[in-house]
Amino acid sequence: MANIKTIEEEIEKILIKDKRSWVRLFELIREVEIGTLWKPEHKSFTRWIRHLAYESGVTESLIWKRKKAGEIYSDYQKRAKKKGITVPRIEDVEVSPDNFELVEKISQGNKEIKDDLMEKVLQRDLKRSDLLNAWSSVKTIRQGAAGSIVKKNRHTEISQSKKEKEIALSVSDVAISLTYSSWLDAFSDLNIDTLMTHSQKKVYKLLPKFSFYSSITDRSHTIDFLLLENHTSKPHQLNLHSIEVVLSEEELQQAFNSRQYQQHMNYLWIAIPSIVIKEIGPLISEDYGIIEIGVGRVTSIWRKSPYTSVSNKVDIYQETLVKVL
Repeated sequence: MANIKTIEEEIEKILIKDKRSWVRLFELIREVEIGTLWKPEHKSFTRWIRHLAYESGVTESLIWKRKKAGEIYSDYQKRAKKKGITVPRIEDVEVSPDNFELVEKISQGNKEIKDDLMEKVLQRDLKRSDLLNAWSSVKTIRQGAAGSIVKKNRHTEISQSKKEKEIALSVSDVAISLTYSSWLDAFSDLNIDTLMTHSQKKVYKLLPKFSFYSSITDRSHTIDFLLLENHTSKPHQLNLHSIEVVLSEEELQQAFNSRQYQQHMNYLWIAIPSIVIKEIGPLISEDYGIIEIGVGRVTSIWRKSPYTSVSNKVDIYQETLVKVL
């Protein structure tokens, strides 16, 4: 075991001159923590971190973040090993630690989503911009502000059965599950890699509680989720998806109001929890695709949405620009 002074000198060198060596920084910090090498000079591990930050001229939060990133990846390695999956050693990882922190935030503690995101980050299928967009959507939904989605049924909180509570929980599950693009991989009839070869940028933007004015219907419409993406189209073509969340049969009629703005959309979807999909799924018009939100917030396509070629996208593009600029 190394001497604490030697470890501190190496850590300070990394923090001052080589901030990109975050993996080595994590390993050194973990060695001090596990071996309680911070004793007896410091009263606690936290005090030692504070000392490091002061001596190196960096913020304490930077050190804690690097430590957290290492722990996130170590936990991922353990889960992968249990599943018999081989993943890169932490010392071989060339990914920004900030990306691991975003994965943690987006997944909201869900290990299935976290592992799926980690795999895509390591394979470079998800860039930092993709993760930032996903986290922005999750924050909007979680904050319970004007952009959030709230679904309630006729039952009170007190009288809810176990099944009803599971359905209620699925609202946030839907939101989190849709914040990244893996569910679109089910469009197996499209060669996505080939289609994206000439595209300048992959776009996947999920906007919750999206309202816009339609010049065609001369009225305002609100969608649970609007998705803009070019993963399933010809280069430079931006597809529009409306996604309505349905938790009960009673909500179907309200969701079908999307017919009023379907001439703006390339795809119409209904998102349903697995627990009620057999009950509600057969009642949904063939005009709609069905997204199933399964156990662990895993999103899959239960029935594909038919593609519609539309030219009336200006109203939505304009409103989207207003919201994101």
